[in-house]
Amino acid sequence: MLDVVLLGCGRWGSNHLRTLCQLRDQEIIDTVTVVDPQPLTITGADKHFNSMDGVNADLVIVATPSHMHSHQAKELLSAGYHVLVEKPLGCSEKEAAQVLACANENGRVIGVGLLLRFHPAISLAKQLIANGTLGRLESMRFARRTTRPPPPEGNVVESLGVHAIDLVCHLMGEVEPSAIHAEGDLIDSRIAIEFPHAIEAIIDVAWSATIERRNMIINGSNGTLRIDLDIYDKAIFTQGGKEIEMQCKTAISPLESELRHIISAVEAQIDGRGWQTTPDHGAALRGVRWTEKAVLAMPIVRPN
Repeated sequence: MLDVVLLGCGRWGSNHLRTLCQLRDQEIIDTVTVVDPQPLTITGADKHFNSMDGVNADLVIVATPSHMHSHQAKELLSAGYHVLVEKPLGCSEKEAAQVLACANENGRVIGVGLLLRFHPAISLAKQLIANGTLGRLESMRFARRTTRPPPPEGNVVESLGVHAIDLVCHLMGEVEPSAIHAEGDLIDSRIAIEFPHAIEAIIDVAWSATIERRNMIINGSNGTLRIDLDIYDKAIFTQGGKEIEMQCKTAISPLESELRHIISAVEAQIDGRGWQTTPDHGAALRGVRWTEKAVLAMPIVRPN
């Protein structure tokens, strides 16, 4: 079993810690170590260090502030660790490409925390698209508006929009978008992504919203699938005015599924077996590239 380090234990890192401790208690991994220079009240971790100096582990999860991700990932990969990096992988496509090249150079597993790919209802949507139930894909709508204030140096497109950009490309069969348009600013933004065959995805993301919204609507020629991203076991399919509750194959949280996936990939690499991370390197780069394009397409940049 693997020894896992969590580098950074802030708001999202604490979710990683809770899930890692559950996996340890289920004997999926061996030990959980937290590395964070801040004095913390750590619940459940086996060890706590202020830095990575001398820390032994197989896998490191990077959950530090976004601007630190690419530099820390390259250092860790060069030191021989396998790495799961929370998004964004880099603040530019060039930075992200350097991280991926470093992973290849050192023969290490690198994963990117685009966890909505592991949402049970998204897996259901992929199935309904593949088997023709939804029919021809026509449009997608994604909303993630949170009442949380923007974090220091927060960029809502990099923090929340990147998930949606990756997700709509994933549902399109990993197709490259043909154009992107944006309005708003780095706190409240609306993004329109065009795909070949006149298929459009609208993404609505914001900090400091009046109400929480976290959902997705997928429109096909045969019907519409509505997904509440806070619900893991079902989605609503509407056809001919009739609503049908469709059950997902699993109700495991996306974070747990993502962690299980990267753990399996690392174990396979250590054992000399074939492995592949989700998203793959091409999709990881595409996500950074089109997130950059969305920010550049924005007409207004409001200071935080």
